[in-house]
Amino acid sequence: METDRRSFVKATGLAAVLGTTGLAGCSGLLGGGGDASGWLYDPSVVAEVPNVAFGSMDYGTFYDNRDQLPASMQEGFTTDPDSPIQPGDIETLAGVGGGDVTADMQSASAFGTVVVTGSFPTSEIESEIEAESEVQPAGSYQDYSLYSVSDLGDGVTGVPASERFQGSGAVAVGEGAMLIGLSAGQGTASPATGTATVETMIDASAGNARRLGDRDGPVTEVQSEVGESMVSVGAEVDPELVTLAQRTSGMGGMQGQLVAGIRGGGFGMDIDGSTTTGTVVAVYDSSQSATDAGLADLVSGMSARFEEEPGITTVSAEQNGAVVVVTVEGDTDTLLEQGAGSGTTFHVEPTGTAL
Repeated sequence: METDRRSFVKATGLAAVLGTTGLAGCSGLLGGGGDASGWLYDPSVVAEVPNVAFGSMDYGTFYDNRDQLPASMQEGFTTDPDSPIQPGDIETLAGVGGGDVTADMQSASAFGTVVVTGSFPTSEIESEIEAESEVQPAGSYQDYSLYSVSDLGDGVTGVPASERFQGSGAVAVGEGAMLIGLSAGQGTASPATGTATVETMIDASAGNARRLGDRDGPVTEVQSEVGESMVSVGAEVDPELVTLAQRTSGMGGMQGQLVAGIRGGGFGMDIDGSTTTGTVVAVYDSSQSATDAGLADLVSGMSARFEEEPGITTVSAEQNGAVVVVTVEGDTDTLLEQGAGSGTTFHVEPTGTAL
């Protein structure tokens, strides 16, 4: 099946929700800083999966620092006067989910939830959502109004039913928070429902469901290193998927050495005016694997060369058991422009524009 983010999100029936609430440009962003980690549940509460990912953003601080960002990124903070949510209304963004891919790549499944917190008009958002025909009222949960999209595959045209994503989506709106949950499978049944993912995140926020930080595994190591950053993303990866990627991509030499034994990784970023600090984390299956990979030694050995680059202040690396942490500090404009140029996406566009 050939698809992309635009067609998949459109197929879920939630594209309209994102657009009418002013969050279309944020739909590709999981990425917290602040109290965002309290929303991140352990995905195994919903379903056992070998791949886990999280992301969060202290959006309010990011927005306050917008004048320090490269001009190309500042363009993303334009305002849509018709949107019930304005950039200055958002405090945090956070998301968590899990998934599985079979070794033969014939089937895949995933689920996840994104939450937006801030000060915005709840009733106006509910009215916008209820005006969309794909989204149906589904009662309430705790103090949240629930809405559902029963079949994600209905919006896909020109694709045989057996090859479509099958699953469900849900939206929850409460005082100061809006959640969007998805669960889908291709070639296999969905591991959960969108409603289950939303309700689990609501429970986690109230301390009634196990949180990601209580999980025992590589993703917890990643979160402990970057989870309090202004922007953070991280993942725990199925060892079989790493082996498959090595085999199919023909990784060898230094690249293969760095990847061997890796079980998780992530990235954190903090902006303090004109200075930005980036943190990259790699978690291996053992201390010996981390040593054999040689990432810490490689970065340390080349730090002087890196620091000669314009806008780079310091580059360092440290290994602590199976965990390697690389830290880069430098000029905000320089680092973010280089990140965008290398394919790292920091772009934020909460304006209700097209997906």
